Amino acid sequence: MPSVLFVCTGNICRSPLAEQLFRARMDARGMRLVASSAGTGARAGELMTPQAAELSLRYGGDPSLHSASPIDAAGITASNLVLTASREHRSAVVSLVPRASRYTFTLREFARLVDISAAESLVPDGQRRGAVIDFDLDEFVRQTASLRGHGSAMPTAADDDIADPYRRKQSVYDEAGALIDHAVDAIVTAIARASLKTEAPRPRRSAGS
Repeated sequence: MPSVLFVCTGNICRSPLAEQLFRARMDARGMRLVASSAGTGARAGELMTPQAAELSLRYGGDPSLHSASPIDAAGITASNLVLTASREHRSAVVSLVPRASRYTFTLREFARLVDISAAESLVPDGQRRGAVIDFDLDEFVRQTASLRGHGSAMPTAADDDIADPYRRKQSVYDEAGALIDHAVDAIVTAIARASLKTEAPRPRRSAGS
């Protein structure tokens, strides 16, 4: 089954929150993709911080089964899409698996790109009215990646990163939670739109038939 990997530093705040919200919203739509998370500096088995766990519950996630996992090359290679909390994490992923640059984005970057795709109706031919298709996550990622550099203004770190709230005040947690919620919602909505199967319109019956 296609899989999405979320990455941050300790795997106890940002990436598990994104994973849990993604899974909950995919499940709510009846869609199935494997979601997991890991950290570039994670200590295996560590629990989410209470603040991050509370945010997960607030936004509809389930933090109860989470335990931190360190990132490794095998996990990256097995994923179809890697979404990171910051540009630094994106670089760390690519340094472990260079070819992952094709399917690794910051979470906010990918959300921005799928929004561009929606605004410009850049969807695969198979998604257009009257087609019946099977969702292909790899193709979805390729098409989204093709929009990198699109637009007049180049994004900055402030556009792409989600600040680490670990050991910081609640307002930093709240801001991170809101950014993750918005990005995950945009991505799940885009996946749902791309995976819709539409039946060819049936011919209308004549009045006398």
